[in-house]
Amino acid sequence: MTPLVFLITSLLSLITHTTAQSLNISALAAQNGTSILECWSLASPTSGRGAQNYPLGDFSNAFIGAIPPHTYIGQAWAPAVQYSMVLQGLVHLSLPTSKEDIYIQPGPLSIILVIDQRNVFISGHITDFPGSETTLIARFPVAGNQVPVHTVLHSGPCDVDDVRGLIG
Repeated sequence: MTPLVFLITSLLSLITHTTAQSLNISALAAQNGTSILECWSLASPTSGRGAQNYPLGDFSNAFIGAIPPHTYIGQAWAPAVQYSMVLQGLVHLSLPTSKEDIYIQPGPLSIILVIDQRNVFISGHITDFPGSETTLIARFPVAGNQVPVHTVLHSGPCDVDDVRGLIG
């Protein structure tokens, strides 16, 4: 199964209601050149064969990364505008300029859009993998580094209430 098919299949498996809801995901975005966490609402779904399908755009050079347990990366920047999805394990992202952070593990909140590229954003983010098992991450760089059309729902990462329509 290709990474794109896996991502789409995983997103669709989260949907338990037939009521359409926009796809809400956490974004590692930026404001005034500084990385911030926000909850974004992306495109509304289209229906097809009983499923709600969420358009995410075109991808280039998607891959799966395997990170050993208890790995600390430190300050980093996204190499490209990319969706990242935790398939196994635990990721902790924090911001060097604030107390904001997010823990990401498999489940309805496992996708984050990362756009804090080094050539644009000053601070980047801090990444570590504190879990006791290997962390598997699927990464889907967006073709042309295009930030998707979105609406900012609120500052800080999305929580379970933000994705409730997707998980029942």
